[in-house]
Amino acid sequence: MLPSAESFSDIVDRELNKVFTNGTLVDPELLTDEQAGHCVAISEQPSEDGKDTKNNFGICVLDSSTSQFNLSAFEDDICRTKLETLMRQIRPKELLFMKVCHVLPLSVLLIKIVLEGNLSVSTMRMLKNILPSNCLWTSLRSVEGFSYDQAIEQLIALFPPGEDKDMDDNILPSSVPESIREMVPYPKAMEALGNMIW
Repeated sequence: MLPSAESFSDIVDRELNKVFTNGTLVDPELLTDEQAGHCVAISEQPSEDGKDTKNNFGICVLDSSTSQFNLSAFEDDICRTKLETLMRQIRPKELLFMKVCHVLPLSVLLIKIVLEGNLSVSTMRMLKNILPSNCLWTSLRSVEGFSYDQAIEQLIALFPPGEDKDMDDNILPSSVPESIREMVPYPKAMEALGNMIW
């Protein structure tokens, strides 16, 4: 027996309206402790010599419970001393990073799909050893997050220039906070910010 037309009018449409993750949770009823809930987006550029000695990092840190936001870029040594110090101080609840998928041919009929992050093996190993066990690792696919150019576009959309088109030979208008405009020369920092905005 088919349902009547009247029963179809009682169907409730449901849609996603909130996403809760370890780093974005601010509802006091859902918080389990009073510690800051830092969400950290990280992007890494390997050293040009390929020796893993001078990798560049872009870090975007958000504490959504206090709305505190920090953006940083730095070059680190082979031991990741600066990154380790930063992560031990922050103790993030969530880590965002880009995951890249490569398809490698093994033979005519076989292929191997390799999932790699934009983080080096040394960096991943260090992070796994020092981050708290309750830290949520969120890997973004290549269709997720924002690249450098997309992050710039998003910032212009979020902070549109005034009527006088106050761009002044800069990539970002003066309506964007100066602290963010100062980070434009650091692509990995802008990528980390783009991933956080996404």
